[in-house]
Amino acid sequence: MVGMTSLSLSEARRRLAHLGGLPDAAIDLIEAGLMLACLDHPSRNPERYRTLLDDMAGTLRQAAARAETAEERSAALAGVLIGRFGLVGDDRDEDSLDSANLMQVLDRRRGPANTLGLIWLHLGRQQGWPVEPLAFPGHFLLRLSDAHGRRIIIDPFWGGRQCDASGLRDLLKTAAGLGAELEPAHYAAQSNRDVLLRLQTAVKMRYLRHAELGPALQTVETMLLFAPDQIGLWREAGLMHLRQGNLRAAVAALEQFVTKAPNSATRHRTSVLLQDLKTRLT
Repeated sequence: MVGMTSLSLSEARRRLAHLGGLPDAAIDLIEAGLMLACLDHPSRNPERYRTLLDDMAGTLRQAAARAETAEERSAALAGVLIGRFGLVGDDRDEDSLDSANLMQVLDRRRGPANTLGLIWLHLGRQQGWPVEPLAFPGHFLLRLSDAHGRRIIIDPFWGGRQCDASGLRDLLKTAAGLGAELEPAHYAAQSNRDVLLRLQTAVKMRYLRHAELGPALQTVETMLLFAPDQIGLWREAGLMHLRQGNLRAAVAALEQFVTKAPNSATRHRTSVLLQDLKTRLT
């Protein structure tokens, strides 16, 4: 158990790097979310947020004591998180650089779909319920099951609203364009590591929209702490370093990409670039 103090940036990064060597099932999403939040707010005490989440889980345990069906479980989640703790979806500040921070969302009791979905997912799993995040583009959805095999897809941002095929199609077209159609891949369960990558990708894109290349690069390098096998991130980090004039760092990251990537046209182009950069350094 962590003491009642804030964490140093180096300790938060060390804990995130530890996740990089863990099997996916061993990753504690909320703990990872708190460590990511500590990178932005190192003066805040993560223990306070763990206590709040434990209170939410305990309240839900009492409220859901007789919740057997998937619909009843979803209603219990909504009743506790919204009715008792006032935690609601709010995308008015979606482009804010701090809007997705887990600590900030818990303090303000409102936030975007990804961070709200993380909280719903955590609390559902705390009850021992089968609940999965879906690889649905553009919006964080959960699939919640019950002991009878009944499964429903719910939208935490809209208070656990149940999504049927028509609703999912509308969400998809909003996120991916009018020509997009539902595919089996959209119903696939996401891994824990992919959930964290999804959260941080959204953060990275916010920085890029604000032309904040430095913080965007830091976000990519943070992603590499807990997902070092995501080879595309090494190339992305290398190209960002190159844009900032950090040739040695660019070389180091691109070498990782070339070493890890399968043979492809992208790998070949990157190898050519890498040789050019090494020549410039000599």
